[in-house]
Amino acid sequence: MENYKAILRSKDKGSNKSLLSKGLVPGIIYGKGSEATSIAFENKTLNKLMHSGSFYSKIIDIDVEGKVEKILPKQLQYHPVTDKLIHFDFLRVQEDTKVTVEIPVVFLNQETCPGLKKGGVLNIVRRLVELSCNANKIPDSVEFDLKETEIGDAIKISNIHLPEGVKPTIEDRDFVIATLAPPTVEVEEAKTEETTEEEKEGATDDQEKSADPKEKTDDKKDDSKQDSKQDSKQESK
Repeated sequence: MENYKAILRSKDKGSNKSLLSKGLVPGIIYGKGSEATSIAFENKTLNKLMHSGSFYSKIIDIDVEGKVEKILPKQLQYHPVTDKLIHFDFLRVQEDTKVTVEIPVVFLNQETCPGLKKGGVLNIVRRLVELSCNANKIPDSVEFDLKETEIGDAIKISNIHLPEGVKPTIEDRDFVIATLAPPTVEVEEAKTEETTEEEKEGATDDQEKSADPKEKTDDKKDDSKQDSKQDSKQESK
């Protein structure tokens, strides 16, 4: 495991503002019955640490001027205007330290899932689940196999196999992780068909309406022709 080098801060190291201006990010390590230790990371080192994957759920070894500390990242603070990282809090841990972490849920065999092959939609309610475990037993992820999941099925925390010693922090209910919802295409097609029928009916009504005035006009023309013929006959007499 890679060690990330940190700088031990003392009073003569300057204020947080001066550290930030030098490309350093201040922070603290706390916990395990010891006093909080003020440290700082070079900005590039901390960015590398943050992008190493599973940042908030991974035990990291940091080297504080020759002393290696095992830590779990707990909080990052950003500047409200510039959005730059300005402070961090790390929890000092041992292997048997009880920790609470958020772990991603991975769904396996989506390509062979019968419900998805029928057009169902995987509606993910929780992409992360909060788990409680010892620091040395933090899983990288928890998995659920979709190979037998059908439309209408609900995937709950009880359906997910958790490693020994790992349990959800929510214990009073069997909460939903995801559902396999029916396809929405059928509903949309039905709506389209209804709209098409309405449009057809509307078009028919319009044709009938447009036809009526024309018929009336033709009737008037015929009547006028007949009247003119009668007038001509009377004049000839």
